[in-house]
Amino acid sequence: MLIICAAEDGNGELGSGSFIDASGGVLTNAHVVIRDSTRKPWPNIRVYLKPAKLTGDNTVDLSSPVNAEVSSYDSALDLALLKLDRAPADVSPLELADPESVEIGDKVAAIGHPEQGGLWTLTTGVVSSLIADIGNVKGKSVFQTDASINRGNSGGPLLNSSGDIVGVNTLMSRKAADGLAITSVNFAVKADVARRWMAKSGTKVAFAAPPPAGQSAAAPPPVAASVPPVKLIETSAGAGAKKVAKEVVSESKPFSREDVIAQAIKEMEDLESEMRGEVDKRRSNLNP
Repeated sequence: MLIICAAEDGNGELGSGSFIDASGGVLTNAHVVIRDSTRKPWPNIRVYLKPAKLTGDNTVDLSSPVNAEVSSYDSALDLALLKLDRAPADVSPLELADPESVEIGDKVAAIGHPEQGGLWTLTTGVVSSLIADIGNVKGKSVFQTDASINRGNSGGPLLNSSGDIVGVNTLMSRKAADGLAITSVNFAVKADVARRWMAKSGTKVAFAAPPPAGQSAAAPPPVAASVPPVKLIETSAGAGAKKVAKEVVSESKPFSREDVIAQAIKEMEDLESEMRGEVDKRRSNLNP
């Protein structure tokens, strides 16, 4: 869903969100619905649900807004819950994925509404890494992903191949310390972090049941409808060392650990080369 916040002075914020329970509760980012200058909820919050068929004409697709208010939020975790004035009768809430079912290299999809772009966009990528206590906030663990996330995607879901929420899109890394642009480095608050916080706020949500044994997960839901780490076991080469079975690459796990590591090394080498080029360029400008 699209969330638009506004104040009488003309300022506002735009973000995304997801239905999290059958009563119409909405999970999003705190920074979307809490105004930074006042540290209070925006006075006017409206939610726009996806129409049965997108036309691309905003006057049509955004013709039925629903007023909402903040029921609880945590700025440190960057999570918030909204309550709609009138919830749709046919709410289909998304389920939360158990983090233990997700590994580095798993395919994911992000749904949201990037500024200066189309509405209800879907981008895809993989889970790149896991970061604990990001920003030195205890308990705020996030998944890193290369799925494209831009302003306006905040609060939207990061989905696994079953259509369950593995994270809430929240941060994107734009520039390095020297000003160079960083791409494909985005973050989402882990689903279990959101689940624990919601439980403390009075909203209890269970993890989605895993697919039956031997059954592949479904493909990510179409636009009609927003990651725990792989456990690496270090073994010694001495006596008694156990052989590790060869990793099996499958549709549900399309990348091996070696693939992920090789890709990370390549990206670092590309970034290093790009940085050298920028440094040489700046030196030449200083010494014509």
